[in-house]
Amino acid sequence: RVLIRSQTMNSDSTQTNSQNTASSPPSRIDPPPPSPPPAPLIPLLLFLLLSATASSTSAIILPLSRIPLRAIASAAPRHLPTFPSRHPGVFVMSSTLSSEAPASAISSALSDVRARVAEASLPGAPPVRLVAVSKTKPISDIMDAYAGGQRVFGENYVQECIGKAGDVPEDVQWHFMGPVQSNKAAALVRGCGRALRCVESVATIKLASKLDKAVAELVGADGNVSPFHLGVYIQVNTSGEASKSGAAPADVPDLAKKIRDVCPNLKLAGLMTIGAAGDYSCFDVLASCRVATAGELGVPEEALELSMGMSGDFEEAIRRGATNVRVGSTIFGARDYSNKK
Repeated sequence: RVLIRSQTMNSDSTQTNSQNTASSPPSRIDPPPPSPPPAPLIPLLLFLLLSATASSTSAIILPLSRIPLRAIASAAPRHLPTFPSRHPGVFVMSSTLSSEAPASAISSALSDVRARVAEASLPGAPPVRLVAVSKTKPISDIMDAYAGGQRVFGENYVQECIGKAGDVPEDVQWHFMGPVQSNKAAALVRGCGRALRCVESVATIKLASKLDKAVAELVGADGNVSPFHLGVYIQVNTSGEASKSGAAPADVPDLAKKIRDVCPNLKLAGLMTIGAAGDYSCFDVLASCRVATAGELGVPEEALELSMGMSGDFEEAIRRGATNVRVGSTIFGARDYSNKK
């Protein structure tokens, strides 16, 4: 009896367990957590985000210390080249260099100006240097012109030139053509470094001496012991207007000789003038001044450049001997001076 009762109880227990198992819901199984996106996808998402917030002609600055270069290289489209900047660990990615992208308004204007320069050039004359004057313009505009092949840019304000010099590719060259107080000369040279190729507005031996000293301090201090000579133009007041800066034409030969003799870190590259609007005789005055200066220095006239001509008259300046023209608004459009004092 005991055996039968035990078997019966075991049978009932088994049946009860089977019923409980059948009636109870199955245990909940959580799905596995989603796997993180592949590493190359992260910088691609960042690239797309930046591209969406930037204009089609902007330059994108990415800090390499936070994003692996290999990941960026694998994720970025192949038609967007990168350029080294003057900041370590940073490269500039231009969004305007795609062969499939339409030319920007700045690139088109630049091409038109180059064609006009070529047409105005004298037969057999050396190529005329085009300085794209980018004062008051943003880095994105400079990068548009850079995408069109422009490498020489001009600025008029010391702090603006210094600020831009560190945010563009290393092969950009700067011409400074605005007034420079002698106490700002060192800051200009130190801030732009060897990318500063020419100061076009030297009119006194005091300023020339300050620039010479600044260049001497730069060499070696920038980690580069190779020789460097900063080019300078003597600015000449060819119109005689009191509102215009520059040395009087009669004083230029003597000033040029002093710069050559006492400023070993400078290279006297030529003469510059702004001239009076619409008065082409100012170009002739500068050309005559070059003849006298070359005679004083004992060098050929061609050894001294003539920087003259701007947006409204650069073609006429070329026809009268200009070797360096400064064109701004015709390339970049009208300027906004509201943030300038």
